Amino acid sequence: MDREAKEAIHAAIAAAMPVAAIWVTFALDNAFGHHAHLLGLVPRDAGRLYGILFFPVLHADLDHLIANTPPLFLLVFGLILFYGDRGWNILGTNFLISGFITWCMGRPDTLHIGASSLVYALAAFHFASGLIRRVPRQMAFSLLVAFLYGGFVWAFFPTLYIHTSISWEGHLSGLLTGLALAFHYRRLGPPMPADPFADEDSDDENDDGEDAYWKTGE
Repeated sequence: MDREAKEAIHAAIAAAMPVAAIWVTFALDNAFGHHAHLLGLVPRDAGRLYGILFFPVLHADLDHLIANTPPLFLLVFGLILFYGDRGWNILGTNFLISGFITWCMGRPDTLHIGASSLVYALAAFHFASGLIRRVPRQMAFSLLVAFLYGGFVWAFFPTLYIHTSISWEGHLSGLLTGLALAFHYRRLGPPMPADPFADEDSDDENDDGEDAYWKTGE
């Protein structure tokens, strides 16, 4: 098995961990009587700041959970694939900052739960990182994210979600967090691939040197 295959398997196993966490949390919540709302995030309520730590792993129902599962797996997979163990730091930073921004900008007396803010943060992070760093593998992944989740852009317009339970504030906080962290971590990630023509350029320079055979007069 080559190195790239091992890295992909490692990233897939790592990505399964946060997905397993939200599913286990959902199962436990169901088993003990649906008390997720007690741990959710309530904006601008100092007594509910702890919700920043819990709301991304809580989900209202099975449809909500299923909707967040594939993008969360794919985006964490990309994070670990490109950044290795540092991907966990990036994941945690996205988790906390997007939650704090949601707490600051959300409507008072509203409850926010679900991994959507984290999903949006990671999607924005991958897309912006591909554009900023211009490493071919990351650019390809960013295009995949744009293709699969480009429709996310509609989630930032509050007028589309009047009288719904969808947290556009969480979506927007995720977008802002992901973009900011993509710039902050722009020096991390996979290096540019080696230029296959670098040796040829070096040979050409040597051929033009003072010792080139056509300059020796022999």
